[in-house]
Amino acid sequence: MTTGRQQAIPTKLRANRAAATRYESEAHMRVIGIAVLVIACCAIEDVEASNDEPRRTFDSKADLISLHYDHAPDKDDGHSAAADRTVLESSFGKQWIAAHVVPVSGAYGENKDSFNSKSDAVMEATWNDCGGWLSAHKDWDAAVNQLVERWRNTLRADGDVWVKEGGQSDLTADVVRKLKSAMPDLDATSRIHVVQHSNWNEQQTTDNDLAYTKKNTRYVRIRDANQYLNKLHGDARFVSSATAHPVFSTAWQAAFTYYDPNRRLDFSDTGELLHILGLGELDIEAFRQKYLAE
Repeated sequence: MTTGRQQAIPTKLRANRAAATRYESEAHMRVIGIAVLVIACCAIEDVEASNDEPRRTFDSKADLISLHYDHAPDKDDGHSAAADRTVLESSFGKQWIAAHVVPVSGAYGENKDSFNSKSDAVMEATWNDCGGWLSAHKDWDAAVNQLVERWRNTLRADGDVWVKEGGQSDLTADVVRKLKSAMPDLDATSRIHVVQHSNWNEQQTTDNDLAYTKKNTRYVRIRDANQYLNKLHGDARFVSSATAHPVFSTAWQAAFTYYDPNRRLDFSDTGELLHILGLGELDIEAFRQKYLAE
């Protein structure tokens, strides 16, 4: 026989269990809601953070490329000058180069005494008709001052500066020091991008200047481009295309007169320019097909 009290107990238990279930469900929903809110806030913060991040890609409308050649002692800079002109004019045009590019010869360091003055002929043939070039070898201080002016004008117009460090970083360091003095609010580590590919170039840079450049710019090391833009005994097909090209033959002929391509075809420093422009690692044949094949 079952009493009324005994019947009431299960009913009460069922009610308690139902209430507990509702509580757990509501608590679970609150946890989910909090989690969604946290994720949403994080997403907003991520978007805001990404908007504050410095730009890492080249802007052809605003930026300046500073092409630095040491010409001391390797002659590969001669081939690189012709290759750089080929890439830049093919990509943006001759007038654009005068406004957005500043080539510099004699960007050397501890290898200063090995500068090859015959390289001037290549620089003249390559750059004289599209804005000219600077000789740090003839007048270091004048070259630094002119670079400071060009870089500062670009930075004040909200552009960035990209240094193709085909030589050592002594010149770059001197320019950045003077520029930071003239522009004390400049965040050079996000606005000045220095691209280097060579261990040898770093080893020939004055220690203090290398340390200063790495600390005070956005210093980028890429894979040594000698691995894909350097060919012992040359490449006859490439030389034929370059010297016969209707636009760029003058620069290439000057480069090949300076440095015999049958001994070696080497425009490895141009790997840095390809990196700046986001073109990747084009090898010699890919470069020929893209820029020199008719």
